Amino acid sequence: QLVGDLLSLARMDNATQEYEMLPFNLSAAINATALPFESQAFEMHKNLELDIQPGVEYCGSEKHIRQLAAIFIDNAMKYSNENGIIKITLMKRGDKAVLEFYNTGCEISQSETEKIFERFYRGDKARSNTGKNGYGLGLAIAKSIMDIHKIRFQVTCEQGKWIRFLLTL
Repeated sequence: QLVGDLLSLARMDNATQEYEMLPFNLSAAINATALPFESQAFEMHKNLELDIQPGVEYCGSEKHIRQLAAIFIDNAMKYSNENGIIKITLMKRGDKAVLEFYNTGCEISQSETEKIFERFYRGDKARSNTGKNGYGLGLAIAKSIMDIHKIRFQVTCEQGKWIRFLLTL
């Protein structure tokens, strides 16, 4: 997986990856991406909540937007606390779509929020926690996808309590 992720990042960096930018139903794509995580959340004793406004359309690479959503959901599953809450919200605001990934439990400080999108970056607590596999590439890939789609994002957190990624598409 590490090699695949590195190749994906290299292709994005060199603009050699093809992005088929077409209109698609973003609501359906986010729902379909979140669905496989429901059983994982149940097994991990976490609460996955979806608040997806139906019929939100977006023009972009559906494949890559799904990948982006899966990265954020996977991170929320890994880093939310025991019996934690993971919320995915999608709504239309004017001519923009607003996509939010929220989870309780936050192992980074507000000052680290920019660093988490760097390749191979893993906060001190993430490195020391067992059972949290990864190489620190997921959010770097998400950032590349957001850059290519010109998605604005904001990260807010309260260390130890919650983290929120707010994406404006």
